[in-house]
Amino acid sequence: LRTGKRLPRRVTEIAIQFKSVPHLLFAQEVSEGMEPNFLEMRLQPDEGINLKFAVKQPGQTIRLRDVKMDFYYKTAFGGAPGEAYETLLLDAMRGDSTLFNRKDEVELAWSLMTPILEYWQNSPSPNFPNYAAGAWGPRAADNLLARDGRTWYEP
Repeated sequence: LRTGKRLPRRVTEIAIQFKSVPHLLFAQEVSEGMEPNFLEMRLQPDEGINLKFAVKQPGQTIRLRDVKMDFYYKTAFGGAPGEAYETLLLDAMRGDSTLFNRKDEVELAWSLMTPILEYWQNSPSPNFPNYAAGAWGPRAADNLLARDGRTWYEP
């Protein structure tokens, strides 16, 4: 999970890189360099979903190629859904409280968060790994993933 403010792009998405299969389905030379399957759910902007995976190209020989299946609201419906606050305000005017928290939900959330906030207020500040505006996050986040030979996905 990665989140931040003042990143290079304003984007909200869920990106899942699937693990490679534990056994090779194709010969080593065919499987070499194959990218892992990847699912991207874009919440904003350009709302949609795309799935990238390898397929066998038609023909007698086994050759794999990455393809992408995608769905975008703008393409499918001729326009993007309303902006977040636009939808929320319209729902409020219509009396639709589906996207709003009930009073008991808010009170429960505060009862869970208040002890944490009080602890933070009364404790010394940790050495927090800050980062420059316009960067993809602190170097410490890169180092965390690098320990396992991984890197962050950058949209």
